[in-house]
Amino acid sequence: MSQSRTPADPLLEELRQWGGPDEMSAFEAVMWLAEVDPRLRSTIVSVMVFDTTPAWQRLQAEFRWLVAAVRRFRQKVVVPQGVGNPTWVEDPAFDFDYHVRRQQLPAPGNERQMFDAAGIIAMTPFDRSRPPWEATLIEGLDGGRAALVLKMHHAATDGLGIVQLLQRIFHRERDALPRAVPTIPRSRRAATARSLGLKALRSRITALPATAIEAANALGRQASALIKYPEDVQQTLDYLASAKRMLGIKPVAGSGLFKRRSLSWRLDGIELPLTAFKAASKAANASINDLFLAGLIGGFRLYHERLGVAIKQMPIGFPISLRTDADAMGGNKFAGSQYAAPVAERDPIARIRHIQQFVRDTRAEPALDVMIRMMPVVTKLPIGVVTRLTADFTTAQDAQISNVPGIPYPVYFAGAEVRQYWPYAPVPGCGMMIAMLSHNGRCCIGINSDRAAVTEPDLLLECFREGLDEVLALGRAPATPLPAAPTRRTAAAAKAAH
Repeated sequence: MSQSRTPADPLLEELRQWGGPDEMSAFEAVMWLAEVDPRLRSTIVSVMVFDTTPAWQRLQAEFRWLVAAVRRFRQKVVVPQGVGNPTWVEDPAFDFDYHVRRQQLPAPGNERQMFDAAGIIAMTPFDRSRPPWEATLIEGLDGGRAALVLKMHHAATDGLGIVQLLQRIFHRERDALPRAVPTIPRSRRAATARSLGLKALRSRITALPATAIEAANALGRQASALIKYPEDVQQTLDYLASAKRMLGIKPVAGSGLFKRRSLSWRLDGIELPLTAFKAASKAANASINDLFLAGLIGGFRLYHERLGVAIKQMPIGFPISLRTDADAMGGNKFAGSQYAAPVAERDPIARIRHIQQFVRDTRAEPALDVMIRMMPVVTKLPIGVVTRLTADFTTAQDAQISNVPGIPYPVYFAGAEVRQYWPYAPVPGCGMMIAMLSHNGRCCIGINSDRAAVTEPDLLLECFREGLDEVLALGRAPATPLPAAPTRRTAAAAKAAH
């Protein structure tokens, strides 16, 4: 890889921090380790459709700059011996040509062929001895277009982290000059499982109290603080009560239509204008995410009706972001929720209000982050127990749904404009994963479904379109008074409602 020295650059300084610490959090460690069960593979795929086919050499140059600028793209994962979480380390044998590839679609090069090609890429396991990412340029799309399939491991980042990265590496102009490849810092001796294990052990020993007396003094100080500040006692009790509620939530029974599971995925997409979502959002006094969920739930109702199956509720999971401005880009910072979706509800406004109340109550829970806090304990369990716990949680959900804000303006990469950005999150044992990403006025909804769970994918797409159109019609209807949105409840009120 050619290198050239560049002066200090704020963008490069920012990108060097992308991904956060080298040692994975306990939450990320569980995602990495649980893949001994192939149902729990955590692969994120972004399919970006270009208006034209970029020159291959120019695309390679863009990725050479990215690899040099973002250390996570040069790092593989090593699991320490003994103690410590999986850790990102420099790959001394990094092979650029392995990670950046190209392939050609056969004629006619339509969207279905593109989704199928991206699906094969998504289902192919990572080589865990290399950095877990791949970029594939798919050429031959009709109209002279092309698509870039960026595949990354969820342990490296969540969907928002990818958008943060791409927003910084894409250009604002088609003719932007290629960036000079920055110097890659010279790596020290390659880290090994043994050396990382010893480092983690030393760190943990150093963190222990130096003496039993010091530990006793610390306990005494904590006890004195609780006596002096009784509100801290109440906060602790509130958190414990909330944790009991959060951990005690059991998903409703799943739909018989979505009960089967396999290792095969199918990718689909629905595109809708962001302006339609904004108009309906204003009319319904609701967020775009409320409308998105309500529309999909309406689609699930139609799907069941047309297949002659009666259903009242469905278990659906969706993430609630815990990110703050202080968090590093990349990495993972979200909590999962379990929602008993009111599929039998025909009134779209009633569905929207039900969703709003659930989200408000869930956000009011002091122990919203309890699962993340428990992860350090989970990582100490035998891997068979970890996979069983994870699979029990995810397979109980018929669907997981996510909404990620994208880039609101035109962007270019290697001289081509990104016209569509299809997001595909993994299907870690659930029936399907549905993600929406807004990109320059377009809402791109990526549907990644387990082929065994969704046996009528074209019908499901049709039903989703109808369900979404039902809620978007709220923005097209004459102005009429709608039921008020629920007021925000405090944590105490939410607790009393359980």
